[in-house]
Amino acid sequence: MLKNERGITLVELLAVLAILSIVIALISSAHLFGQKQYIKQTDEIETQDEVRFVMSQLTTDLRSVTENKIMKKENELIIGNHTYRHSGNTLYRNNDAVSRMIDQFTIEITESGIGIAISSVANKQGEQSDLETTIYFRE
Repeated sequence: MLKNERGITLVELLAVLAILSIVIALISSAHLFGQKQYIKQTDEIETQDEVRFVMSQLTTDLRSVTENKIMKKENELIIGNHTYRHSGNTLYRNNDAVSRMIDQFTIEITESGIGIAISSVANKQGEQSDLETTIYFRE
């Protein structure tokens, strides 16, 4: 009898399928991990960006006026022609919403400068972005 060696055996087919399933499982888990990290980092960057934008807007306005044009009322900060007001999670500048992701907005006016502390709302992972600075007045 002549040996017919064309084709593959059932054992070879099962071995290839087992190896391929392991490889596909590893690739899928790496892909899912990458997606979770991307979503987490995007969310974290978004909250940090909101806090930085608000701080940038405030410091720009503060540096454009003299010290005697800055007043703080109950829940408002008046900087020259601009009025900042924090209500709920929204910070308003002249009745226009600057950010809807601000949890805490604290201003402390001292003789030497203005202390600003801003905290974002918690993101999906429960993390907040905080930023503090003090702007000093020149005499």
